[in-house]
Amino acid sequence: MYFYGAYAANSMRLEKGYRGWGSDLTTERSPLEAGLTHFVRPALRKDLIRDDAWDMVLLEIEVADVDPFYAHTLWQGDRPVGIVTSGAYGHRTGKVLALAYLRDTSARDRLTVSILGQHRKASILPKPPFDPDNTRLKAGVKL
Repeated sequence: MYFYGAYAANSMRLEKGYRGWGSDLTTERSPLEAGLTHFVRPALRKDLIRDDAWDMVLLEIEVADVDPFYAHTLWQGDRPVGIVTSGAYGHRTGKVLALAYLRDTSARDRLTVSILGQHRKASILPKPPFDPDNTRLKAGVKL
């Protein structure tokens, strides 16, 4: 039997890019905006498309002394382009990670996150940093 705490679970879910209810997943955003299109039947997708859609991304943030958390602003230059919904240090990957919604879906580079009054460089990760293809899960490897 394994025991671990809420902070460890939060860290591990972010390393896999998993969304959490109440912060990343809310009634304000659709499953399409949250990046969960594969869970929505094709016939229902057209009803969820919005003109003012947001786009959820997984970020790696260059910071060593603090962790991002809910409601930090995501910037591109001097323009706010999104908001962090959750964040933590990934102990298995050694990366500071955050999920964020981009308001401007074209904003993909030169991003920073404002954490405690300081802008920290952020980059969008194309895949989760830990086991992105779920090979450990599919192989039945025990942790």
